[in-house]
Amino acid sequence: MKRILFYLVAVGVMLAFSDNASAQWTDIFNNPGTGSGKAELSSNKAATIKWDKTEYNFGDIKQNVPQYVEYTFTNTGDKPVFILNAEASCGCTKLTYKKEPVLPGKQGTISTVYDAKEPGIFDKSITVKMSLDAPYDVYELKLNGNVVK
Repeated sequence: MKRILFYLVAVGVMLAFSDNASAQWTDIFNNPGTGSGKAELSSNKAATIKWDKTEYNFGDIKQNVPQYVEYTFTNTGDKPVFILNAEASCGCTKLTYKKEPVLPGKQGTISTVYDAKEPGIFDKSITVKMSLDAPYDVYELKLNGNVVK
């Protein structure tokens, strides 16, 4: 009787969560007393993004004329995503981004300004940490060109 009652409760919980998660109850039903005694719920939905562009080449640019770039990504998954952190490889590149979630189907941006103070070829990077599952949670964005006098 206890096993039937447990089964009915478990089925009710599975139905309640069926839209948002999948239940892994097989071990409990098929091998009572031998499993961990815990049901684990895990989400089937994924958090994924797609960048429009991850590298910008400015070509030749004039010294002391700041260059603006906006990196855009689209949330192509089923969960909201966040930019957890973004860091430029040097102080010559300033970043701005929103900390609010980017909902499925919506776009997020990281805006950059390269100061172009030093003449010569430059190759800079921006490391972006996202709220995605590893190994797809860190991205490297690039900007490069040649500063001329």
